[in-house]
Amino acid sequence: MLLEQCMREMPFMKRSHKTCAYVLLVIIAGLLVVLLDITADDEALKERNRNVLIEWDLPTTSSSANYYSECLRLFADTVYDRTDGQVIIHIHYGGALGYAGTEMISVVRDGLVPLADMVKHAQSGEESFLSMTALPFLASDFIQLRMLQLFAQPVENQLLEAQNQNVLFQVPRPGQIVYTQEPVQSIKDLKGLRMRVVSRGDSQLFSLLGATPVQMQEGEVITSLATGLIDGVVASSSVGADGKYWEITRYAGRWNWHSSGNVVTVNKDAWDALPDNLKQVIEKTARELEPVFTRRAIQVNREAEELLRLNGMTVYDPEGELMDEILNASLTMWEEAKQKDPRVRKVIADYLSVIDRSHAGNTVVPAVHGNH
Repeated sequence: MLLEQCMREMPFMKRSHKTCAYVLLVIIAGLLVVLLDITADDEALKERNRNVLIEWDLPTTSSSANYYSECLRLFADTVYDRTDGQVIIHIHYGGALGYAGTEMISVVRDGLVPLADMVKHAQSGEESFLSMTALPFLASDFIQLRMLQLFAQPVENQLLEAQNQNVLFQVPRPGQIVYTQEPVQSIKDLKGLRMRVVSRGDSQLFSLLGATPVQMQEGEVITSLATGLIDGVVASSSVGADGKYWEITRYAGRWNWHSSGNVVTVNKDAWDALPDNLKQVIEKTARELEPVFTRRAIQVNREAEELLRLNGMTVYDPEGELMDEILNASLTMWEEAKQKDPRVRKVIADYLSVIDRSHAGNTVVPAVHGNH
């Protein structure tokens, strides 16, 4: 039909079948060239995406043996597998890149690294709200922490976005323990003790209780204890087990004043530079692994406390007047935080409205020993 039409519309060629056929072949060949060019461009784009190789450094202050690092390795390995090796995440343990735990938020913000693992409440120098989930006895077990995060996380995400980074996932921290050579059974036992702490919140709590807080990296703890630079350590059950604290301390006071958590964030510029398919894989991986990390945290807490006992440490709970003093100091910190930041006041109010707590008049009595 097309050939007949060509012959009717081209009388000057005397309806030559050969001429019309030649013209049609030229047209078809031109169309094929265009189609092949489009297909080639599409295949080239796909090939470029297949060959994308992203290598990211991820610093953490945790040791390689810590379960936080275990979670980071699982995330990095899963991302590598799911992207067919296009995204490689190099984890640097124990502050190996030279960045202090308290400055991770600025390190990611300024693009010194594309992503980092940070103790959330240790970033209070940059964003004070991030220490809210670590207010003593506000959330002292994993279930309470999860409920608190439902109200706190929208604010945290907004703050971190303003710091040029996005949250990928969080890992809860296990029970908090006071490691000392002698048991702390009263306030006077704390007076003057030089205690290694992680955050400003920890510093405030132990200052209110009469101790002398000293902020330092995890890697400096063992030497500082051995040389008498500090008298005790404020750390999680897992950190004590990984660091073999039974070799340098004898008592583990299971205060469990908060669970809080670590958070992994990614620099927004680095993130925006990724192809969309890789973003989707990384986001999906983070979302799917977060519950796995929570289950692991609960398991590790139980195992760590048992390991401390098996290696000769006395694990005990604060009681009586000491516990009363700790709770009073905690409530003081709650009120101060609420006065400083209306967002903290609202989040705490929303959280307490759904948490079953006992009350004495208008005073909330914090839950104690939630991780037991």
